[in-house]
Amino acid sequence: MTTPTTPVTDRLPLTCEATITDARAAILKELANSESKTSAITVALVDDQRILWAEAFGVMDKTRGLAPTTETLFCIASCSKVIAAVAAMILVDRGLIELDAPLVRHLTDFRMADGEAYRDITVRMLLNHSSGLQGTHFLNVLTMIPFYGYAAQFRDALANERLKHAPGEMAVYCTDGFTLIELLVAAVTGQSYTDFVRQEILEPLGMHHSRFALEAFDTGSFAPALDSAGRPEPQEYVNAYASGLFSTPSDMGRLAMLFLSGGRLGDRRILSTEAVAEMGRDQIVNLPFNPITDHSVHFGLGWDGVRQGGLAAVGVTAWYKGGDADHYHSYLIVAPHERLAVAVILTNGLAMATTAGVLAERILLDALAERGSITSVPAPLEPAALPAIPVSDEDLAAIAGLYASSYGPRRLEAQADRTLTLLNFINGQWQPAIEGLKLRQDGCWVAENRPELAYRVVVIAGRRYLAVRMPGGLGHYRMEFPDSHDLPAGQPLSARWQARVGQRWLMVNDLYSAFLALGRQSPLFGLGQIQGLEGYLAALVKTAGIELVQIVDPRESDERARMCLKIPLDNGWGLNNLVIEDRDGEEWVIWGSLRYRLLATVLPLKLGQNRVTLGSDGLGEWRQLPAASDLTIAEAGVWYLYDREFTLLEYGRKDKTVHAAGYNTGWAYLLVGGEPGQDIQVLTERRTSLDTPT
Repeated sequence: MTTPTTPVTDRLPLTCEATITDARAAILKELANSESKTSAITVALVDDQRILWAEAFGVMDKTRGLAPTTETLFCIASCSKVIAAVAAMILVDRGLIELDAPLVRHLTDFRMADGEAYRDITVRMLLNHSSGLQGTHFLNVLTMIPFYGYAAQFRDALANERLKHAPGEMAVYCTDGFTLIELLVAAVTGQSYTDFVRQEILEPLGMHHSRFALEAFDTGSFAPALDSAGRPEPQEYVNAYASGLFSTPSDMGRLAMLFLSGGRLGDRRILSTEAVAEMGRDQIVNLPFNPITDHSVHFGLGWDGVRQGGLAAVGVTAWYKGGDADHYHSYLIVAPHERLAVAVILTNGLAMATTAGVLAERILLDALAERGSITSVPAPLEPAALPAIPVSDEDLAAIAGLYASSYGPRRLEAQADRTLTLLNFINGQWQPAIEGLKLRQDGCWVAENRPELAYRVVVIAGRRYLAVRMPGGLGHYRMEFPDSHDLPAGQPLSARWQARVGQRWLMVNDLYSAFLALGRQSPLFGLGQIQGLEGYLAALVKTAGIELVQIVDPRESDERARMCLKIPLDNGWGLNNLVIEDRDGEEWVIWGSLRYRLLATVLPLKLGQNRVTLGSDGLGEWRQLPAASDLTIAEAGVWYLYDREFTLLEYGRKDKTVHAAGYNTGWAYLLVGGEPGQDIQVLTERRTSLDTPT
């Protein structure tokens, strides 16, 4: 089912034929790659006046042989942030807000817990990722049913949160800032964000297919994720609207035309030329804290970067934005001076927006070469390590040690032959990633068998930052970014924190999460320690089978461990404080926006009829299940069935009889949720034969 659909060719210039031929071949190769698991790809190439090419590929339901079309909706995820920035700039053009005015001028009910620093956050800081907000408020951000109060819920939660750095100090990718843009637009205009965007942006631009997930889409109108058998998964609702529009590449192309034409489409002006230019200006070049001078990310307003590396390598200015939801990955590149843009969206891919970005970069470079704007598409660089140089004890000491990022700890370990080994902490163990790193003539450490990767240390404000340089896009340019930094020696853990190390907790408040329902997110939270980081705690959560580790500092008190990393761009993203909450004498955990109860105190169900009553706060209830039992659940709004390792076995929102297969040797777990105060009936019956499920 990888046959392309009928392309849009009514305005196709002959000069795009080679571009389309090459793009189709690359797309079909990606769909045929079983390791990537990409199921559908859709693409559009536009100039400032028309769609040059749009086409959809792949499958939406393997069991029924359904393929997407150019009108099929895909979630563009964080590419929607460009639209949020356009909404804000419309208000700037109208004189209703100022980019550098404090946000509290318009959001008078905006509060945070750490003094007055939050009052310095400006509208610009929300749009260029320098506000200091944590990253993403995960509670109800992506659900299996619509949740309409996400932005207001986030605003209320901020009253108990702290900034991770001073406003305007540095830029760290941050979805939360754009969620506040939703509230800003509503406060200034008196309209909901979704209504304002629809009336002021989508309709004037002719983006008629684009919509927010406010209700169920018609079957066949959107591209769902596919399960392992190729069947459609249920619709997912992205409730952070500023980061969750559903659209098509052709509609995204019409958005791109706005920037290619200096703020207008046809006779309709949406933005001033000044607003477009400001969105495309490097917003972080003069921020006080930027520890890597050769970085490749230059945030604009809403844009991930205003210097796309693959285009910059051939002398072309291009702005770009990537987006990732649970299953959807998108990428938009706009080359304003060349008046060309490309949008790519795919589903089910494992490489996030990277795959979509490589395809988009390839298509735009092909088009520029075919048109004659560049001589040819550049070939990938041949990775080659520079000659090694002698290594002193000081050289090794300068880089060896432990480093931490939001994606987990790293360790550079000196070897007897004066090389380095890079290890990553994965699923509770140090696992070698690269061995034989040698110091080279340019001051970077490179291994012979991985010449494309280079590491060096940059010391800023007393911290060692590990920088990594690698090929980008099609491989014809290199990019460097701060990967992680070391941490000062911690203080000895208090007795109360030591007692919590090794304990596990279970999530109780994100009950309709798509991450949870589709088995992408484990409900478990754990606390650990890592040798070499004594005095710090490792917060442990598991996603897609991999345990992610975030380091927090517990020295403030016995009830709070604070986020303690300070890394610009992406690897300081999504940091959380850990709070211990007393619930009737039991210690629960609050991690970011998620709440967890202690696993050790989960009650067992007896054989026969059981009543599980939800509390007034509507939190989920966990129960242990009898071994080898049939299970009937009545009146639950939502339920999840896990094995002893907390691998999801089944999920549902209706009464259902399930066969607890595989539990004859131990306990399994049930999570139920619904309305506050609701009684849920759970009948457990001993199975007489494990071979014949009900």
